[in-house]
Amino acid sequence: MKTTRRGFVGTLALGAAASAVSSATLFGRKAQAQTVEAHKTGIYDGGVMQLNQNESARGPGPNTMQAIHTHTTKRVGRGYSPDHVNELRQSLADNYNVGTENVQLATGSTPLLQGSVRAFCGEGKKFVTPMPTYSTSLSTARSLGIETVELDLTRGLAVDLDTLADNAPAGMLYLCNPNNPTGTVHGPDAVEGFVRRVMRDHPDTMIHIDEAYINYADPGAMETALPLALEFENVFITRSFSKAHGLAGMRIGYALGQEQTLSAIRRAWGMGDVNMLGAVAALTALNDKEHIEWERQENAEIRDYVVGAFREMGCEVPDSHTNHIFVNIGRPAAEFRAACLEEKILVGRDFPPLEQSHCRISLGSREEMQKAVEVFRKVLS
Repeated sequence: MKTTRRGFVGTLALGAAASAVSSATLFGRKAQAQTVEAHKTGIYDGGVMQLNQNESARGPGPNTMQAIHTHTTKRVGRGYSPDHVNELRQSLADNYNVGTENVQLATGSTPLLQGSVRAFCGEGKKFVTPMPTYSTSLSTARSLGIETVELDLTRGLAVDLDTLADNAPAGMLYLCNPNNPTGTVHGPDAVEGFVRRVMRDHPDTMIHIDEAYINYADPGAMETALPLALEFENVFITRSFSKAHGLAGMRIGYALGQEQTLSAIRRAWGMGDVNMLGAVAALTALNDKEHIEWERQENAEIRDYVVGAFREMGCEVPDSHTNHIFVNIGRPAAEFRAACLEEKILVGRDFPPLEQSHCRISLGSREEMQKAVEVFRKVLS
C-alpha cells in the first residue's frame, strides 16, 4: 500500500519513539545523550545526514540492544574463545533447517565475497558480474589480475539473467538479488531457471547469489535460493546482519551452501573471528522475527514516500525491494552529491556505467527523509 504524505508525516512520532527505545547505549550518560540526540534529529558526523551506506536508520531492535547490554560484563575479557559463536552457527542452521556444516560465519560479508573470488576464479576462470551491482567481488578480481566481464543491466535496471548465463563457462557468476544499487529483484522461478540452465550447460561454473537485502523485499517478490545451493555444489548464497538487522557496526555475515563449497572459500581467505557481543546480538536479532517484519514495513512505507516524491519531480525510479533507491536524476551523480552535501546530506557514490545520470540514495528514518526530500526538491528544481 502506497504511503500518502499525510499518513507518512502522521507516523513520524511513532518512528521517533521506536528509535528512542533502540538508542540505549552501554557507555555512560554522555555517550547515551549524544546517541539519543542523534536518533532524534537524524544528524550524525558533524551535522551531515548519511544517506550513502545502506545502513538501517533505526539500528538494532530493542531486544537486541537489551541482549548486548545484558552481556556486557567482565566476561568480555575472556573472549579468545568467544561465547555464543557456536550457538549462533547452530541457530542459523536450525533457522534454515540445515546442518552446521552448511553455515560459514564471517566478520561481515566482505571476507566471503573476497574469499569466493580467490577460491573459484583465476587463470582461465573469469569473474562475471552485472554492472552496476555490489562491487567487492569485482574489485577483488581486478586486484588479483583475474579476467572480468561486466554486463549491462536491462532497460528496467534489473540484472539480465539470460545474458549472465550466456557468459558461462566462467570461474564464477555473481548475482545480487535484490540488486544493489538498483533495488530490483528476480522472483524464484527466474532465479531457478537461471541456475538450472547454467548447471546443465556449464556445471563447473560457480554461482554466487548475494541475498544481503532479502529481508527488505516485498512479500512474494522473491525467495531464498538456499534450496538450489543445497542441491548444487557450485551454488552458494551469502547473507548479512548489517542491513535489516541493524548490526553493520558488529560486522557479521554468513554463507550457506554445501560443506565442500564453504570449505573452499574458508581455505582461500580468512573469515575473521566473530566476537562475543556480535554473536549474541546476531543470535537475538535472528530470532526476533517480529522486529524484522516491523523493520521491513517501516522501510517500505518510507521507500514509497520517497519514491513517490521523486516521481512527482519527474524522475524515473525503478521499484525497489531494498533500503535504498536508484534515481535517474538526469545529471552526473557527482554534481548532485556535491549539491546535496552543501545542504548537509550525503548520498551515494558513483555507480559506473550509470554515474552520469543516476544516484543511489539510502533510506533513513521518517524524520530524515522528510527533511531530505525537501533538499532534493531544492537541488533538482
